[in-house]
Amino acid sequence: MKLVRINGPNQVKKKCIISLGVGKPVFKLTLQRLEQSLRRVGFNGDFLYWDESLPSGCPDHFEAPFAFKSYCFYIAKQLGYEQVLWIDAPCVAIRKIAPVFQSIEQHGYILFNNNYGQMMGQWSSDAALVKNGISREAALQIPEIPCSVLGLDMNNTRAQQFLEQWHQLMSDGVTAKGTAARIKDGDEYQAIAWNLNNKISSDIRVKGHRHDQTAAGIVAHRLGMLPYSDYLKDIHYAAKPIKRNTIILHHREFAETIT
Repeated sequence: MKLVRINGPNQVKKKCIISLGVGKPVFKLTLQRLEQSLRRVGFNGDFLYWDESLPSGCPDHFEAPFAFKSYCFYIAKQLGYEQVLWIDAPCVAIRKIAPVFQSIEQHGYILFNNNYGQMMGQWSSDAALVKNGISREAALQIPEIPCSVLGLDMNNTRAQQFLEQWHQLMSDGVTAKGTAARIKDGDEYQAIAWNLNNKISSDIRVKGHRHDQTAAGIVAHRLGMLPYSDYLKDIHYAAKPIKRNTIILHHREFAETIT
């Protein structure tokens, strides 16, 4: 883990942004781009990131895809941070990020509206739903929760419950993977992610499995935590264009300039 203090010392260890980019060289570049964007918008706080290895004790990606996110949250909590905001490495901040932390303080958490209007049931394997006792029809009524950006107030009881239960689901051997079997390789991983050849469901409404998002959607639903913020947009989705209140862009491509 590396810690960078952005725009001056953080006198009160209260808020931080966390991220991870391990594996491909481009991941380190996206982390650098994210850090530069945080400086550019005047973020005053700590940036914790992992660019060489997963957090200690974290299972590998095929064993529990994206489990590293809850591990990073717990490390930030152990370091004494009260408001913790996860931002995926392929994201950039384009406006002052203070309103995001204000929302975390006000609500105890921040979950973002899904840009695509999709439901969790479209992105959940049969095995994951059975493991959690949720029918397909019920899952199709539960909002899909974007996990590219997600914030928690560590002093808020419901946020603490969310982190604990999310962490548990990501480690239960089924919910994160979408299958009880070991994921053998990248091809099988993609087949699960996109339900290729009905890999994880024969229901034509199932588009794939979204690992951390599936688990987060289940937990948020159980705790009555609804997505409410419109600060996050996907730069490549024209149907939900960037607005004046957009603060963070999910920008999966990497180049010298942001288009």
